[in-house]
Amino acid sequence: MEEKYLKIIEAAKAGGAILRQYFGQDLAIEEKSMPADFFTKADTESERAILEVLKKEYPNYNIYSEEDGKTNNGSEYTFVIDPLDGSNNFVVGVPNFSVSIALTKGKNIEAGVIYQPILDRVYYAQKGKGAFLNGKKISVSRETDSKRAGISYVASYGHDAEDYGQMMKNLETIEAKRVFYNWSVAMDFCYLASGKMEAIINEGCEVYDYLAGKIIAKEAGALILDFSGSEEKDENGSKFVAVNNRAIFDKLLKILS
Repeated sequence: MEEKYLKIIEAAKAGGAILRQYFGQDLAIEEKSMPADFFTKADTESERAILEVLKKEYPNYNIYSEEDGKTNNGSEYTFVIDPLDGSNNFVVGVPNFSVSIALTKGKNIEAGVIYQPILDRVYYAQKGKGAFLNGKKISVSRETDSKRAGISYVASYGHDAEDYGQMMKNLETIEAKRVFYNWSVAMDFCYLASGKMEAIINEGCEVYDYLAGKIIAKEAGALILDFSGSEEKDENGSKFVAVNNRAIFDKLLKILS
């Protein structure tokens, strides 16, 4: 990653340090739109630490953050931030959560950083430069047999149990090795990018959940396509598949179309 973007890693680690500090504590939960959509003091303090680093280094860039909303400074650059992706995992003591920061220029993603604080893992990518985990280049799995594939399913808070159940039934028909529901889309992208799973089916996540993961996965060789097989557009609530190769995607497309 170019030196001018290294502060993004520093910002992610600053937020991650806050999350490490609060992990395992019994924190008060404040609901947002529904019981499943909530935040804690850890979210807001992580965000504050992240913004302190970014605003000092990039004072004129726009900000789009899960907790603080949008700040438009008229720049062509925007930071898209999730200070705690995997909030439910965090509050119940499961260490599968992260800080996620993407940098966009216009409609293009320029760089992405995902920091997993408990394991001190930094996943990052810059457009055209490849994807890395703690400085080591990573790439997607070469698996082409869906029966040997690990597949994660991710849905928005508003998705109901019936929809979830139907998707699980559909996935059974392709006999995947394992279907995951990890409660952290950012980490799912990291697992895809590093060859630990083969596909992510997303129905309705917000862009701050996945933009950093998207560039990391794409730079690691992943395809990201909507349910019709076209290039996915970065929109809140979009439905797409992030996948290691076309063979696995074509198998999934049969149950999605």
